[in-house]
Amino acid sequence: MNTSELNKLFSLLDERRVKLSAGRRVVLTVLALAQRPISAADILKTKAIVKEKINRATVYRALTFLENIGIAEPLHLAGNERLYHLNLNHHHHLICTNCKKIEAIHICNQISAQEAEIQASTGFKIERHILEFYGLCCDCAQKK
Repeated sequence: MNTSELNKLFSLLDERRVKLSAGRRVVLTVLALAQRPISAADILKTKAIVKEKINRATVYRALTFLENIGIAEPLHLAGNERLYHLNLNHHHHLICTNCKKIEAIHICNQISAQEAEIQASTGFKIERHILEFYGLCCDCAQKK
């Protein structure tokens, strides 16, 4: 995401009356400008966070807030490790358990029929879903 797109996102959030504290704005900026999913520990080390003297608790609270409003999404890796990324366009991930490479995939068109089946057979109203595939990327699979 470039700075122009980030400014549009801030405007959209302002229009929706989403309150962004200074700390939330910085964390959102770090996530938006990151080229890949990023851990909270890595967010804490960024120049923007250090420069603004944003503490650990503020970063974690901002991540929770952004997750709750549906802008940020965590990826759950081995153990308790979580990586965060913006989820402005719904997608899923392929996560290599060896090298930790993460690739976004767009497969919701194929999943929609299964969602409809699940809703019809159970009466459960699906609001959203998260789907992650864990395994070996092409490079790691070839090496093994």
